[in-house]
Amino acid sequence: MHDLADKNKYVGFLFMRISPEYFALGREGIHEVSAEHARDLGRFAKQLTHVVCTGVNGKYDQVTMVEADTLEEINAAATAFRMGGKARYIEIVDIVVGMKAPPRGLANRSTQAA
Repeated sequence: MHDLADKNKYVGFLFMRISPEYFALGREGIHEVSAEHARDLGRFAKQLTHVVCTGVNGKYDQVTMVEADTLEEINAAATAFRMGGKARYIEIVDIVVGMKAPPRGLANRSTQAA
């Protein structure tokens, strides 16, 4: 194990689908729902990165990345999302959680071949 293991962050990827009803709200309706959503998740703002996706098959509409020190923080952010105002329109369809690896040069590796 490398000596930075206790300092590595957990990363959760929340894969989402947006329902057509969300877009049917129109600009004003989307703004209202988004403002409520921002208030609901404000405490997680520094941990969240949103990626809006487009692609050939459109499997996911959005991927939200949560970076945290503990798995509990990732769970809390995902739960807050599922209980918030946008949950009526955006479904978390998959979650993947992992740990950030240290930069290659900082990993404590043996220089001798095994």
